[in-house]
Amino acid sequence: IISDPLPRLHRFIKFINSGNTDIGKEVTSDPAIFHVPFGSEPLKGLDGYLRILGMMRGAFPDINWTLQETVCEGDKIDAHLETRGTHQGPLMGSSASGKEICMNALNIYRFENGKIVEERG
Repeated sequence: IISDPLPRLHRFIKFINSGNTDIGKEVTSDPAIFHVPFGSEPLKGLDGYLRILGMMRGAFPDINWTLQETVCEGDKIDAHLETRGTHQGPLMGSSASGKEICMNALNIYRFENGKIVEERG
């Protein structure tokens, strides 16, 4: 059991930025639940998250997440994340603009046995 989930969150961000599924398997539980703002039902497991990641990378091939600030309590981390990328592909009906974007998000992660079991964002 890993008592401090923060290093695992750093690994998860490395997974997002690299797309390395081996890291994804290392840090996500099966089936983890990912609540996404654009869907009525949560996505489940690494395969579900890979769908989100594929959509993001399709629109922003150079996407990069940076962890700005965290609040940790037990098995939960509230994470302020900054996301940057260049809009080079379609996204939810919007054509590529070629513009650089910068978005901020506050996601809540819950861990069990050193793996993400839930993300709300």
